[in-house]
This record gives sequence, C-alpha cells and structure tokens, in this order.
Amino acid sequence: MSESEEDVDLPRFFKVFLSETASESMAIPMSFIEHLEDPLPQTAKLQGIGGGVWTVSFKKTRDCAYFTSGWSKFAEDHELKDGEFLTFVYDGSHTFEVSVFGRSGCKEIRAEVETVELSDANSDEEEEDSSVVADSNEEEEEEDGDDDSSFIAGEDDEVSQSLSHVDSDDTVSNAEVVAGFSNLEVESNPCFTTTLKNRIYELLIPANVVKEHGLTFCDRIKYIDGEGIMHGAKGKWSDDRICFKGWDRICRRNRLKERDTVHCEMFHIRKKVHTIKIRVTRGRG
Repeated sequence: MSESEEDVDLPRFFKVFLSETASESMAIPMSFIEHLEDPLPQTAKLQGIGGGVWTVSFKKTRDCAYFTSGWSKFAEDHELKDGEFLTFVYDGSHTFEVSVFGRSGCKEIRAEVETVELSDANSDEEEEDSSVVADSNEEEEEEDGDDDSSFIAGEDDEVSQSLSHVDSDDTVSNAEVVAGFSNLEVESNPCFTTTLKNRIYELLIPANVVKEHGLTFCDRIKYIDGEGIMHGAKGKWSDDRICFKGWDRICRRNRLKERDTVHCEMFHIRKKVHTIKIRVTRGRG
C-alpha cells in the first residue's frame, strides 16, 4: 500500500513517539476509533515503507484502543527515538501503512527489506520465494498471544491527534505534519524540577522558564506519570506566576517525600503548553 491521489482520503492519524509511554504499546487516538471495525479485530498489520510487515495485537480498554503484542518489535526494528513522528494510514482492512519522520522533519526509510532477484533456473521456486516481505513478528505473536498488560491505560491523546480533524489555527502544527513536516522543527521540550512543597495543591511553573521559552498555557493541562493521566486547571498567583491545580493528587499517587526530585517536561504546540510529563527521582535517606 503506497500513498497516492487515490488514497489521500483514507483515514489516518499521527503519533509522537515517547519511549516511556509507547515502547511496549501504542494508543490509537479516540477520535480515530470510529474508523475501526466493531468488534475490534484481534490483530492488525503494520506495513513499513521499507517493505516489511509486522503483526500486532489490538486491545480495547473502555473507550481506548491500543497496539500491544508486536508493537515493541516494530519500534525496535525501526529504531524509534523520542520526539519522532509516525503517520498511520488505514486501508480499512486490518492494515496500516506507517511512515517515520525523524527529528529533522523528513520521512526516513527504516527496517528496509532486502529483495532477492531470481534467475530463470529458479522459476519453479519463484512463487514461493519472490516475496521477501515477511511478518517480522509472527513468532512473538504466537508466544505472547493477545494478552498484554504492559501498556499505559491512559496514554495522552493530546500528543496523538487525528489528522482528519485539522481545521483550526490552534492546530496549525498538525497541519504541517500533514504537509510533510516541511515547516516543523523538533526541539527539546522545556523542563524544570521541583520538590515537595508546603503548597501541595499547586504546581508552580518557574517564571524564568516561562520567560526563557516564551511559553503560554492551556486553561487545563494533563499530567502524565507512570500511572496514567490526571488533569489540572490553570491558576495565577498575585505576582502573575502560573500554577496548576490538582498537584496534590500527583504527589500522593507517587508517594512523594521531601528528598525526592520531580522532573517536569512540558509538551507544547507552538509554545502553548498542554501536557506535563512527570518523572520522579527518589532521594536518599
């Protein structure tokens, strides 16, 4: 399956690869699920532009769907790195064509399958051997089956937008993805660290980080930690510093102590922060 004028209307979506949440499974945007069969097929095929085909299991939890068993093999074979983009074009019959865009914004051919040219002397074997596109994950699927509990049940949908709904200025960076990433520069996300404070109910965003990166913020953001997703509403201190509510739930869920350090990575679209990913480093003592 290759993209052409005839298949531009095929349903598609893109994902930003984040190793901490997508190494073992990959969530499908909720807005895309309407394009899938009901009931959901047990497996799907991922066809890379390098010619290979990988079998992955489908798993549905509540209103979310995931690629589970076999996804880790696909990610490993394509050497996916944090911040890279993937586009998925669905043919309506269990197969997704997957393209990988590196941090430079250019489409890259990875996991390329080597072709074998057969001579006339091997014509009897040609029917069996001419296709070298193999299911790279058939053995893994047989071993793991359909049961895979290694996925994050609440992976953030803000970093996985359906390409069929790009229709406003607020999502112009998504439109650039559709156009082939020609205008998109992938940079490291702004980060800061914090500790357990007396004001446990609020996460204060350091003013120097906001100023340095020229950030603005959505009225509600998503906190992502190892347990899933929580939401926080924007607030403002009297000195105009930005904070977000609901931080106490993150502190309690991660059992934060005074010596722990919390690393906060802010995901944004054109400098407007929508998600904060959290990683905790435990202190000694």
